[in-house]
Amino acid sequence: MPVYAVICIIEGWRHFTTPEARWELVTVQALNWFALIVATYILYNAGVQGVLNTNASGLVMLTLLALGTFMAGLQARVWRICGLGAVLFLAVPAIGWLEQSIMLLVGATLVIIAIAGLTWWLGQRRDRALQT
Repeated sequence: MPVYAVICIIEGWRHFTTPEARWELVTVQALNWFALIVATYILYNAGVQGVLNTNASGLVMLTLLALGTFMAGLQARVWRICGLGAVLFLAVPAIGWLEQSIMLLVGATLVIIAIAGLTWWLGQRRDRALQT
């Protein structure tokens, strides 16, 4: 999270021209990321770990990181950081869906491999027919 904070400050620096505005950017980013670090610490606390299982805890952490990234991008006026936060938000339900449907993914992978193999085999057959 400190790395994200530094990146947000560096990227947002050019959007703020006065020393007061830049100081406000640094302060807001530092407070934003410090709050997320504290929230992460609380979630890793032994009392909370007894309530959340490992999968839920990971998804909550990713959601916190996504929220912090999106809000930091808004505060720094950097659309790319907001976009990264949005992608992280979309990753949360995607990870939850992937964990529940591993058999579907295995089946889809096998179908893709079969289609690729059939395409390769037909291409080889066509090349042999053209050579004769």
